[in-house]
Amino acid sequence: MKLLEKLSRKFGFTKIETGVILFLVCSCIIGGVVNILKEVKNNKSYLEFDYKVQDSLFNAASDGSGITDSTENIKEKKFDSQRELLDFTYGKSQKEFSKKALPGKKININTASIDEFSLIPGIGKAIAERIVKYREKHKHFNKIEELMNVKGIGKAKFSNMKEVIFVE
Repeated sequence: MKLLEKLSRKFGFTKIETGVILFLVCSCIIGGVVNILKEVKNNKSYLEFDYKVQDSLFNAASDGSGITDSTENIKEKKFDSQRELLDFTYGKSQKEFSKKALPGKKININTASIDEFSLIPGIGKAIAERIVKYREKHKHFNKIEELMNVKGIGKAKFSNMKEVIFVE
């Protein structure tokens, strides 16, 4: 017990805190010893993986010899994945979205509601509300380019939406 008191004074812990720390340290040590003894008893070593089969398949595919059918399948899959990645570029998705959301219909920005503005590519509800407030404040839009005066609409966003809007 005197050892416990000396340790607690030395580290600035109370007697109870030092006892708890010693208990935790002893528990970890005992757990580690028990785990090592279990491994020795069962003669289990760490798992060893044998990659010979996978390596031979890889070498056969890369040399062009061996499994030719799977090599063609691998090349075909690679081509398909590249095509899918190319289909999801930013510009294409915006154009496709505008065609899907507004098929053949253009929106008059002087009469459109918030919901109609939300159909325009790149315009959410918040920007749609700003457009309506701007329109109410300035009575109406004379040109579609005036939309760029609304906060949140820059040249890039305007160029994506100019095909689906008009002014009357």
